Amino acid sequence: MTLSLEPAVFDAEVMTSSVKISSTDELLAVLPHQVGHQLAQCVAILMVTDKIIGPVARFDLPPERDVRRVADALLVSLRRIDPQLAMLVGYDSVPGESRSLLRAVHHGLVDAGVGIIDHVVVREGRWWGWCCRPANSLDGLLPDHIDGHPLADEATVPAVAEFIARGSAPLSSREEVGALIEEDPALSAGVGDELAALWDAFCRQIDPDGLLDQEDDDDDDDDCDGACEPGTCSWCDSWDASDEAKHDDVAEHDDDAEHDDEAETARLALLEAVVARIGNPFVHVEREPELWGRLLAPVGDRGDAFAVSDGELARMVRSLDHKPWRDALIAWMSPVMFPLEKVDEHSRSLLEEAVPSGPATTSDASSAVLRRLQLLARRVPDEWSHEAAAICTVTGCVAWGVGSGSAAGDAVTRALRVEPDYRLAMFLGRMIEFQMRPRHPWGGVAA
Repeated sequence: MTLSLEPAVFDAEVMTSSVKISSTDELLAVLPHQVGHQLAQCVAILMVTDKIIGPVARFDLPPERDVRRVADALLVSLRRIDPQLAMLVGYDSVPGESRSLLRAVHHGLVDAGVGIIDHVVVREGRWWGWCCRPANSLDGLLPDHIDGHPLADEATVPAVAEFIARGSAPLSSREEVGALIEEDPALSAGVGDELAALWDAFCRQIDPDGLLDQEDDDDDDDDCDGACEPGTCSWCDSWDASDEAKHDDVAEHDDDAEHDDEAETARLALLEAVVARIGNPFVHVEREPELWGRLLAPVGDRGDAFAVSDGELARMVRSLDHKPWRDALIAWMSPVMFPLEKVDEHSRSLLEEAVPSGPATTSDASSAVLRRLQLLARRVPDEWSHEAAAICTVTGCVAWGVGSGSAAGDAVTRALRVEPDYRLAMFLGRMIEFQMRPRHPWGGVAA
């Protein structure tokens, strides 16, 4: 099929709404709610498949010398999604600033067989699209469209009203979205203290004899011959006696070493038992279903009253060290990301009892959980890297499940910054990089 530069016929529904959208005005009004923040100095590509508005790709405007490289990378990701239609929007502050990247992406999508809904530039509260240009052209403006069109008042767009009714409130910038997952020192100190207390309790449980607190006596002094260079051996330096006296003391020291070997053997046996207990997560990790049940509870009619104390949050993030439980929680929060049928029976029974309403079966319900998770993640200190990586990765999985690529990417970025080897974060990062979307839609989960 050969595609011209004429706009594609367009009539679609928002991914999480039954309200239809059929004009550029309406799409531009919905875009900030789709990505979660006001857009500036970027190119956004809104994609549509089977008349459903799906993910939105957004990329900062690069320097002119990097446009080709950026466009090629962006097109690779977009082709993996394989949309039927796409709308391209360049947000800039200087005329022509977004032109090169828009055109490169536009021609790449057309070559891939993607229909173009509209090719739009937004600047200073106004927009210019297909209707403003000569037919079949990306250049020039019609005389009566020099000033473009004012952006629509959100109050006049039904789809926006539906977003607002569900609690959507776009942040003012992309930076504010990133801050939603970063540690807030004003909130994290108490949680850090509670995690330290949990760690102390854990150490007492796995190491009742306090072996891990004992100083290592196996230093270089044990191997001295009584004639070390001055300043290199504290045992030798502590004596002012003659060489003969030192020699006698060395002999006595060697006799004591045989007795110490027996004590060391017994100590190593105890340490092996400690290591075995450390390696068994079921010994020291509680799943905390009641606390997670609060997070998974539906939002009340009078607003979201979800809250946990510092100590409760510390216990919640520690429970994520139990990987089957962590994966079960992700399934309950976002069944499109982790199939419910894969949840182990024990975790399932605990969650069914703690959450009578059942798992999230709609994108709206999962989005409410996401907002709660973001609040919790900000309260976990980076210093506790494993716990911070765990809560961020769970948050990222839920964000990716509801189509919030920015929030998911930010969560993975923090998780891997504090814990570079956290495996689930590495997997999620690859999913985002290669635009691997959940296999099953939310409609299938509800059914």
